[in-house]
Amino acid sequence: MQQLNLPRLPLSERDRRWAAVRAQMDARRLDCLVLFGWPLCWDFNTANARYLCPIGGNNAFNIFVFPREGEPTCYVYSSVMLPYWHASQDWVTDIRARKGSWAKSVAERLKELKLDSGRVGCDGLAGALDPDGWIPYSTYKELGELVSGATFQNLGDMLEVIRCIKSADELAFMRRAARLGDMMLLECAESARPGQRECEVYARMQQTMVANGGEEPTLFLWGAGASPQPHPFHVPTMRKLERGDLITCELHPKYAGYSTHVERTFCLGDPPGEYLDIYAGCLEAYETGLKNFGPGKPISVAMEAVKQAIEARGLGMCETGIHGHGLGSLEYPRYRHHAIQADQAALATLGDQFRPGMVFAFNIDLFNPKFRNGETGCVFAETVVITDEGAHRMHEFNLNFQSLPV
Repeated sequence: MQQLNLPRLPLSERDRRWAAVRAQMDARRLDCLVLFGWPLCWDFNTANARYLCPIGGNNAFNIFVFPREGEPTCYVYSSVMLPYWHASQDWVTDIRARKGSWAKSVAERLKELKLDSGRVGCDGLAGALDPDGWIPYSTYKELGELVSGATFQNLGDMLEVIRCIKSADELAFMRRAARLGDMMLLECAESARPGQRECEVYARMQQTMVANGGEEPTLFLWGAGASPQPHPFHVPTMRKLERGDLITCELHPKYAGYSTHVERTFCLGDPPGEYLDIYAGCLEAYETGLKNFGPGKPISVAMEAVKQAIEARGLGMCETGIHGHGLGSLEYPRYRHHAIQADQAALATLGDQFRPGMVFAFNIDLFNPKFRNGETGCVFAETVVITDEGAHRMHEFNLNFQSLPV
């Protein structure tokens, strides 16, 4: 079948990843991995499976059986999808449709590989980055019953640690994603006007991403009104925008599974001065971060400097911190002031140091506790990459507060 015109990473990138993962399997004495690429949380829970087998997007399943030696197997939801997945990628040739349950399908393959008494590592169980996991209990229980001689081991964050440092090929995809985010913000700046419905502006921004090669599903949060909350937790309404409305949006534009993260605050007309003061605090915190980020520099020291810059202005933090991006969100590295206890384990695992190849969102959502009881504020975020030379923004959209013509 003719190959589909879709983004592709080279086989050299596949070989690099497979070798790195198999080295870790050797160290842990694992005979096989079972990666549960479950399409949850904007497809972020497919990241580990998709890292080794580029099947995913549009809420597709990718249940990946990856032996330490031999050919891996990807299980997808239905046989009608097999021709598409064969034509969409060239990393994996053994693609099968689920037969019966997912557990039965995986058990069948483990028996074929003569690993029904082997040591099998599974992702999707509770770990440092996800205290709940995402494998259905019934699936994990049935798999253990069908392959009762195997020893199943929680992979924890083994794959997430490997995925933390991005290759040149990955960075190229992420720059494409960043460009999509810039285009979405430009569309908002050009189409958000009094009389337009919130949902119409939102739809145009989403259409811009997809029409230029972006992938669904993607995280896209929105807030609009005279005094929106200091984080865009919502989806758009049918309400018509009005003069003086603020728009806050959080975008995770996605290209071939790779997402970046960008946030901006807009106003239809000139905003009250308090919003400009809050946004100035966002920018000062951002510049403080960039000055303190860099290869070999301590993550905790940099983020403490960011916190001090915010507090010196008397501003409060709704969300402020960094978290990794790639095939998922909330990847390594993570250091979020609003969730600092949850991120202590992540910092201990990865080490308190920036390294070249790290890519992360740096989001700064602030409010003034003395302005409207702190119930409104501004958002700002950018995706940052660490190189040998320092820290660099991946987006190019204007950093300034966006006051739109009315």
